[in-house]
Parts: sequence; C-alpha cells; structure tokens
Amino acid sequence: MNLCFCGDIMPGGVLPYQQDYISSDLSDYLRGFDFRIGTLEAAIGTGLPYDSVKVQGRQNIIYARDEDFFRVKEMGFDVVSLANNHVWDLGEAGLRNTIRTLKENGIQFCGAGLDIEEAAQPAVIVKEGLSIAFLAYCMYGSEYLGHVEIAGVRKPGVNPLDIEKAFLDIKKAKKKYDKVIVLPHWGREYRFEPLPGCVKMAKQMIDAGADAVLGSHPHRVQPLVEYKGRPICYSMGNFLFPDFYMHPPRPIWYPDSVEDVKGIKRVVGYPFPIEEPLCQVWNPLSRYGCIIKLSLMDNSIVPECRYVLSSPDNIVSLAKPDKAFERLLNKSSRMLTCAPYRIMMRIKRKCKKEIRRIINTFKSK
Repeated sequence: MNLCFCGDIMPGGVLPYQQDYISSDLSDYLRGFDFRIGTLEAAIGTGLPYDSVKVQGRQNIIYARDEDFFRVKEMGFDVVSLANNHVWDLGEAGLRNTIRTLKENGIQFCGAGLDIEEAAQPAVIVKEGLSIAFLAYCMYGSEYLGHVEIAGVRKPGVNPLDIEKAFLDIKKAKKKYDKVIVLPHWGREYRFEPLPGCVKMAKQMIDAGADAVLGSHPHRVQPLVEYKGRPICYSMGNFLFPDFYMHPPRPIWYPDSVEDVKGIKRVVGYPFPIEEPLCQVWNPLSRYGCIIKLSLMDNSIVPECRYVLSSPDNIVSLAKPDKAFERLLNKSSRMLTCAPYRIMMRIKRKCKKEIRRIINTFKSK
C-alpha cells in the first residue's frame, strides 16, 4: 500500500482569479497512490463572521469559500487533518460548515470536531485487510500559533496536543489498528529547524507505538529523519497554499472580480496592520513543500520524499529544490544529529525542571 502525505492545503486565495492551480505531472503523481492525506489549514465557508477572538487580535484570518473547496476533492484527498490554528477562523459556524462539506464530499477528517470526543477520534482507512488510523493534534498556548480553539465536552474545537494524552491515545489505537500515523500541527513558522520540544514529542510518539509522525505548520520543509526505524518529518511545508489578497486591517479578502485585483500592491510577508488592500506573497523558501510517500510492506515502512514548488503564478508542481533551499535544509538535518544540539536539548529540559521546582517552592511558602 502506498500512502501520500502532503503539507498545508488552502484551496482559495488568488486561485479563483486564475484557471490553473496544479500541474499535470503532479496530478498524475497524486493519482498513483492508494490514499492521499493532507492538512486542511483553512476554514471553509462563504459569508460567515470571523472568529471574535482573532478580530480583537492580529486578524490573521485564513479561510476558503464554499466554491473553492472543489480543489481539495479534485486533487483526490481521502483524509485531512483539521488540527490547526486556522480551522476556527470563521468561528463555530465555520468549523461546522467545514465538517459538513468534508462529509458531503466523502473525505474523512481528524483533529477537530463538535466536541472533544469527535476531535480526538482517529480517521481510519482499510485496504486488503490492513487498517491504518490517523491521529491529529494541534499545539496550543504557544506564541508561534496564536489563538487555538480547544475542543471540550459539548464544545467544538481542535484536538489539543498534550503529549501525555497523545501517548495514551497512540497506545490505545495501536491495539485496535495495524498502523497508527500521527499528524501534529506544531513548531515555529518560517524555520527549517524543528523546536527541541517537537523533537522530543515526536520520539515519545514513536515510543508509544506510532508508525510515523508527519508534521505541519511552519510553512517550511523540515528534515525527514528516522527514529527506531520509523519516519519523522517535522514539517512538510506548504502543499497548495497560494498567495492571497488582504483588506485592512488584515483578514484574507476575496474581491468580486478579476478587475478588482488589477493594480493591487504585492508584498512579501504578512504585515499587520495594513492600510490598503494588498496581495500577500510567500517568501521563495515557503513556496516549497514536500510529499512524503510511505510504502507499507509487511512489517516495514519505507519513506520517500519528493518536493513541490508553487510558482510565481501559483501553480504547484513537482520540482527539484534550488541550492539555497537544499543548503538550509541540509544544515537543519545536520544540526539534528550533532552532539551540541542534543546537549542543548538536555540543558533546556534541566532548566525547565529547575524553573518548575522554583515555582512550586515559591507557591508552597
């Protein structure tokens, strides 16, 4: 069985104002897999109110309209993770509409739901007697993700990344399904190197029985490594995440017609606040993503990585990375395996323990 894993998917942005969005070679490549899995990093909905919390903050509101969703179906995705910091950008109504749209299109989801029970439920695929469960989690309470709406009892939201709970979830799923693959949304944006905490948690997930850990969120490709013979990719980067229009103070914006976008200033980055309509353009390094192919053969899992690139005109295709991208990714890979990095992680863990000890001592007085 061959599984295809892709990074962040946002099917709107500038794409409604052009004809093409994916190359024929990439479409053909996707069709060659048994199943396709990705992260849907956008709420789906038309004319819905923005999340009230984000409206009061930096207004980093990302969504795709109902009429844009067809691209997810057209690319053939079978499973998507909703465990991310943008699935709630249209509030509860947006999450409900996103889930309803997925169900209507026969696409399974995991990592968010109308309560914590649904959010924590794995998506499961079965073929030729082999069952595979997908568990998805979103980091929260981090300066690198902003507001994340956590699911609770009778409360919609995303499945929170609590490593103790994830550890137990994985063990439980491993008893019921042949393979368990974890899809965490975590880390710091625009970095090639994973956070030390993500490195530690990925190993804990493998120790609990996960057969692979494939992450998202940083909008950069991070290293593909192995731990105990199991693949870990800390971030697969962007897959289909085009440039997008914004209106003051910063939410994503869908102009009424192609004529309305002519002459709009293009800016690299994600400024806040803005004083005029702008087109947000991805940094060249964030235009790369990777596809992780997992070949399941008997008791082994064989990973293979191929890269994709979103062109300046926002058409994603298979690509060979340029030298700057390769140099930065290789540097990050070397850092993960070098002794100083491992020493730094140990020092950080000791510092955290000491800080907790001091806080507990202070509280007890």
